[in-house]
Amino acid sequence: MASQVSPGVIKRPTDHFGAPLAMLLAGKISAVSRRFNTKEFLHTIETDCHELSLTQRVELIADNLKKHLPGNFNNAISIFHQIMGPENPKETGMFTNYYWLLPVAKYIEKYGLENYSESIEAIGEITKRNTGEYAIRPFIRMYPKETMKQMKK
Repeated sequence: MASQVSPGVIKRPTDHFGAPLAMLLAGKISAVSRRFNTKEFLHTIETDCHELSLTQRVELIADNLKKHLPGNFNNAISIFHQIMGPENPKETGMFTNYYWLLPVAKYIEKYGLENYSESIEAIGEITKRNTGEYAIRPFIRMYPKETMKQMKK
């Protein structure tokens, strides 16, 4: 059985994607949205992530962003744009400096298919900092011509 890791103790890369990442995201989001339920969001992630793999943790965080972000998808996208910060100036560091965007990309992948334009724009912004490789895939399947055209820009 995996040991529980306190927020300040990182033993393996997966541990970054539990309480530490939830705290980082909650801090960024609550700085631009007072309606974000930080306490409940953090409690859920801290309680539920211990036995999960890295990808499962990313999905847990994305699902709880959906649950705790105020308003609809477009409101969430607006919040994400506000917290992204500057573009990554080089091709390195995406997984050390911008790893926290993986749950944001997962959120868009899972919940953005009904909002094509907003989602594609947000994936483009994420790609300037991290990767939109996984987030773009359902859009390629659902909107192949439009997405491929957008990707060639």
